[in-house]
Amino acid sequence: MQRILNNPRVISMKRREICFGIAALFSLLGTQALASPTNFQSSLQSIESELNQVENDFAVRSRSIHVPDLEERLQDGIVLQASGDHQRAEYIFMDIVSHEEWRGKPSYQAAQLQLARSLYEDGYYRLSQKHLLDLLQTGVGAERTDGVMLLLQVVQHTGDWAEVNMALANATDFSKTPAYLYIMGRAMFLQNEYETAFSCLQSVGPNQDEWSDKSDYLLGVLNIQIGDFDTAMRHFQTVAESTRTYKKSKEVHTLAQLAMARLYYEQTQWSKAIEAYQKVSETSEYFPAVLYEMGWTHIRLEDYQAAQQKFELLLLSYPNDRHALETRRLLADIKRELGQYDEAVASYQTIVDEFEPIMSQMEHEATNLSARKKDLRRSIENEQYNEIQIVPERAKGMVEVGEDVDRVETMLQSLTESDSNTSESEKIVEEINAVLQSSDNVRNLPEFQQFTHRASDLRINTLLVAYDFTKKYQGTTQEIEGVIDDVTKLPRTQTEREILASYQTAEREEREARLHRLKLETQGLKNRIRILESWIDGGRAASLMDDEKERIKSQIAFLSNQVGELNKKQGAIESKLVQLRSSLGAGGLGFQEGQKNADILYDELETLWSQALSSGKAEGDYRSLIERSRAIFIRINGLNKNIDESLNARVADFKARLNREAELVNEEKNRFASMKSDVGTAAGEISVKYWQYVYEQVRDMVLNADLGMVDIAWLRKDARSKALAAAMEERKKEREVLEQDFRQFLKESGQD
Repeated sequence: MQRILNNPRVISMKRREICFGIAALFSLLGTQALASPTNFQSSLQSIESELNQVENDFAVRSRSIHVPDLEERLQDGIVLQASGDHQRAEYIFMDIVSHEEWRGKPSYQAAQLQLARSLYEDGYYRLSQKHLLDLLQTGVGAERTDGVMLLLQVVQHTGDWAEVNMALANATDFSKTPAYLYIMGRAMFLQNEYETAFSCLQSVGPNQDEWSDKSDYLLGVLNIQIGDFDTAMRHFQTVAESTRTYKKSKEVHTLAQLAMARLYYEQTQWSKAIEAYQKVSETSEYFPAVLYEMGWTHIRLEDYQAAQQKFELLLLSYPNDRHALETRRLLADIKRELGQYDEAVASYQTIVDEFEPIMSQMEHEATNLSARKKDLRRSIENEQYNEIQIVPERAKGMVEVGEDVDRVETMLQSLTESDSNTSESEKIVEEINAVLQSSDNVRNLPEFQQFTHRASDLRINTLLVAYDFTKKYQGTTQEIEGVIDDVTKLPRTQTEREILASYQTAEREEREARLHRLKLETQGLKNRIRILESWIDGGRAASLMDDEKERIKSQIAFLSNQVGELNKKQGAIESKLVQLRSSLGAGGLGFQEGQKNADILYDELETLWSQALSSGKAEGDYRSLIERSRAIFIRINGLNKNIDESLNARVADFKARLNREAELVNEEKNRFASMKSDVGTAAGEISVKYWQYVYEQVRDMVLNADLGMVDIAWLRKDARSKALAAAMEERKKEREVLEQDFRQFLKESGQD
């Protein structure tokens, strides 16, 4: 039964039945309830009352359209941003920032900051920097400070320090605040201008909330750079013992505590390092690093059991940590030191089994690294960013690599995200432009739809009442009789529109579900084809017989034909979906035909009324009904004119913002097109460098494991040799004692 109800043909029949039912209902009402002049006047009065309400509602809505609510728009953007939809959040924030009359208001500054942050998250660093510089120049308060802190993160990606330094130097009203001094100190630190950084950070002074803590931490880092460990320790200790609370205060205090522990370690003060490490909370994101470094510290103290406990806890709690691989090898070494030879051998063997295939594969692929470099660059230029491997895929996360790999991977990720975002932005711009080209679509913008629908409903109802009383008093022409059926079928209430839309939506969703199933089936066949092709083209081909190869090729051809058939079915469904979408709502073909006939009906009625009035046949109630209907039509036309004016203003606003968005998209496309060459060169060089580096790391891992097993074998051999030597020595001593006893016996018996 459910399958029958969901059948598109049944749905279509239901839709026609309900349309004819509605039409019949209104026809019945027209012949019975509207039979007398009093009822005609009552119907027109009801239409006038509803028209009054629509005009009042639109007047209120029109004022709110021209004066949008800043706070409401800001909250919408923040909600979208919090949900991870940065792109649509950016559109709202851009809309707010485009209103110059709001500049200077706190919510405007908040929108600027949120826009810059959203752009930064999506990889639009230049655009983010532009808004943050504007916020620095025109903003005040916490948003400005947060904006400058974000600016320091953004400029590390853009590299445009000259512009940022100049903007910071020109911020004279901001220049004596602790926040500014810290920000300038950090900016100089990031540019390796240590002397200027010292000067700025030391000027912050004590008791300045978070800026003192952050300045002390950076001063500690700077003192390490110049080798003054004692002064660095004092700065870190000041931060670690601070009781100030602010945003990210726990992280700052933890970093200071960790820095103290590492300083103690570097100065070979192992016990103090252990004490400092133990003060880092287990809930800290740095706790895995703490466990690893504590294990090494215990090794330095030759407390192998404590080191073993820390390493085992690290592997148990954080199996995917970047130190996990090295920790496994260290655990095997510790077990060897503790005499746990069987467990150590098992650990070494696991490492060898896991990484020896990787080493063999890398040896094969590392034979022509120059070709690899060229392939990487070509892939980047062809925008195949997701296929790039700076280090071998199976070695990622197992072997720690340098910061330049992270930098290039960040650049590649930015390119990928920017291309995706740019393409999505272009698509949205095109879609909105296409919508704005159609007057029917424009009149159905969500903020105007209820008014355009209600105005249309009132006009149709007025036409039908006018048709009934004209037919009663004057008769009608054949032209009117021909179009009245189409006009009667037009929806005249929200309920009727919802009923029609529900049937159309059900039909569309059923086809979309079929299309989705076909796509899944197609993807499954493509995966099977890919697997079979890998057998033919890959290493398994050598072990296949000729008839097996032919059978696989035949299977690939059969599956490819199936994919072609499924693609045809998808095309047919997609074509039907386009037709269904075009028939939905006020933009549908049926609705447009009905509206056209409504215009014909109006023109024919006007012709009949003019003839009746000029000939004197329209007097009394008939004249009153004509004049009242004409007055309603004039008011409806005025309402539609006001709606159209507001619509045109809104469309102009949309188009202006679309043009700005298109400019931003083009800027981003041009910038990333120029970046591809630089990223390709850097990625190629670093990939080759770290391919070799990772290969050496993996090889060392395997060799150390092999050597560990050899060492254990020699240790066992030595142990056996020593035991054998001791046994032989014992037997020698026993023999000597026996010989002495024998000689004594001979001597006592008088024999030689």
